[in-house]
Amino acid sequence: MNEKFSVVIPSYNGKEYLRKTLLALRKSTVQTLRYIVVDDFSHDGTFQMLKKEFPEVFAIRNEKNLGPTMSRNRGAKEAEGEYIIFMDNDILVREDSLKKLLSFLTKTRDAGMVGGKLINEEGKNVFYNMGNIFHGFISIYDKSIPVGWIIESFIAVRRDLFEKLGGFDEDYFMFGEGPDLSERMRKEGYKTYFVHDATVNMLEGHTHPKWKRRIWLWSASWKFFVKHRLKIG
Repeated sequence: MNEKFSVVIPSYNGKEYLRKTLLALRKSTVQTLRYIVVDDFSHDGTFQMLKKEFPEVFAIRNEKNLGPTMSRNRGAKEAEGEYIIFMDNDILVREDSLKKLLSFLTKTRDAGMVGGKLINEEGKNVFYNMGNIFHGFISIYDKSIPVGWIIESFIAVRRDLFEKLGGFDEDYFMFGEGPDLSERMRKEGYKTYFVHDATVNMLEGHTHPKWKRRIWLWSASWKFFVKHRLKIG
């Protein structure tokens, strides 16, 4: 496998989660051209930790808290290669996770975005990872299938298509940017796929209180509905 890609990780006050994420990436059977971490104005020593412990990482520090969507876009501007993998800072890849995710993307001509299987700390599949998942009576977690959308926690995209579409829509502060990108890719003739054997563990290391996340989730859901379901013409 000789696909050239970059990995982009936004991080806000998640130093201990991020350290575990980067240590797991070091063990990956395929390595990136560039690891890019965007420190979203953390105040827990994240940037200092990156400089000291992970010299291989291209570290960017925002001058204020911009949110994960804008941070992903900022990191993507520094990406190299044909593909970009976006990850949250609490995702632990397995040795073959990146390889399987990229292999599916490169072999599937109509795929614009692919996302892997997320396993939570209880060892269960993360059920909200994808949309439009009811394909007959198949076991959805044991098949690689096209889906309506995939959340942005662990995805790979074609860099040229991502740039053509202008990256993630920054009207979404948090939540919704992955599904929105899936929909915009669909309108360009590309599908989004769930890749069942590209498995990662999700620590669910939230750095914002639950009430804020709920507000952002509802806001993102409404923006998505208005943008893609009520648009005329």
